[in-house]
Amino acid sequence: MSVDRDALRVAKRVFQENKAFTLVTQGSSGVWAGKAYFAEHDGYLYTALEQGRNYRNVLENPEVTFVIERGIPDRFIQGKGIAEPLGPIEERPERHYIFRKALELVLYAKLIPGVTVFRIRPTKLFVSDFTEFWKPRAEIEVTDEALELFRSELRDRVARWRVYGKAVRPFSFTATLAPVLLGALLAPQLSWALLGLTLLGTLLAHAGVNVISDYMDWRRGADTWRVLGSSRVLVDGLLSPRAHRNFGIVLLALAGLTGIWLVLQSGPAIWYLMAAGATLGVFYTVPPIGLKYRALGDVAVFLAFGPLMALGAYYVQTGALDLRPVWLSIPIGLLTIAILHGNNYRDILEDRQAGYRTVAGILGPRGSAWYYTALVAGAYALTVFFVLTGWLPLWSLLVFLTLPTAVRNIRVAFNHARVSFSFLDLLTAQLHLYFSAALLAGIALARWMP
Repeated sequence: MSVDRDALRVAKRVFQENKAFTLVTQGSSGVWAGKAYFAEHDGYLYTALEQGRNYRNVLENPEVTFVIERGIPDRFIQGKGIAEPLGPIEERPERHYIFRKALELVLYAKLIPGVTVFRIRPTKLFVSDFTEFWKPRAEIEVTDEALELFRSELRDRVARWRVYGKAVRPFSFTATLAPVLLGALLAPQLSWALLGLTLLGTLLAHAGVNVISDYMDWRRGADTWRVLGSSRVLVDGLLSPRAHRNFGIVLLALAGLTGIWLVLQSGPAIWYLMAAGATLGVFYTVPPIGLKYRALGDVAVFLAFGPLMALGAYYVQTGALDLRPVWLSIPIGLLTIAILHGNNYRDILEDRQAGYRTVAGILGPRGSAWYYTALVAGAYALTVFFVLTGWLPLWSLLVFLTLPTAVRNIRVAFNHARVSFSFLDLLTAQLHLYFSAALLAGIALARWMP
């Protein structure tokens, strides 16, 4: 009997658009159903189970059934299969199939002992799709021919540009955009062309530093499957180490070429600012300095993504150096440190095991919560101070619209369990974005609507 290719394509789509399924097992203790993360690879389903009822049932009886749906009964799969244990999650490379879809599983896997990777060989799939045409319960016998289709024409193919895009960690780019825009907006005259060139150069540099930093962390053994702070491109095997490293070098070279152009357009002081930024960025992880590993990462990130970028953007616009953009970048710089600290706070144990020191590791959980609070509160307090001194316009108090987000984050910081499961670094990146947007909007309103 030939395989229903249309139904198989729908099945593949269901596998792709869902990261959790309901697994039903039966053993001597009865029938049990539970939600679990899963991923499909070459027609097989991979899942990770803690040592609960489903785990025990599968060891006793490998025949399982499952349902994969997105909460709406319009396109879903009901299936049967045979499950086999592959081994502890820390020992099995197949874990990365699931991690690529469900990063949050990493948190559970490293905190709950005995999580095991299982492979399910589907034997029968019942595919329903009512989204485009009526196709009720197409029944598929998962034969060797069907598995071969999953391995060939239906195999997942991740576009190369997506992998490189993930490697640069674009979600962190607000840390560059905010101080550059701040410095440019403070200039008496604004050249949009120079601003665009400045943004291009600094974003290329930031991307290059991110890539090199991940490469060095991976090479030192600091980035393992347990760590969430990196792009995970190397950890999950999406790119070879050599290609990853070379990509970072190319990005930094392009940033340098853009910097040469900026020097020609503005003045020689950019050389010194670029040199300082490059030193902090490259030697953040590169030996023999490795600022990140010596509890100096917070200082390096603050200087690079605060005063240096703001002053550089201001100089490109004016050809002059001024302390005002340096001082006014401090609130944004403090929140940038808070993003880094949120990551280090969550990874205290992993960082200690990797053998390097962070401020979070020195302070411990309680001290880290207070340090985080000081960083966030300092951003708001300094904004008020700069408004009172006349260095910032009254419109800058728009930042207080973001105060509920800040309070939420501080509450998370004082709950150590939530720090692990709430992605405090990403919550802080969100606060950084909102705060910076409000601050810059206030400056722009005062500039163009006095």
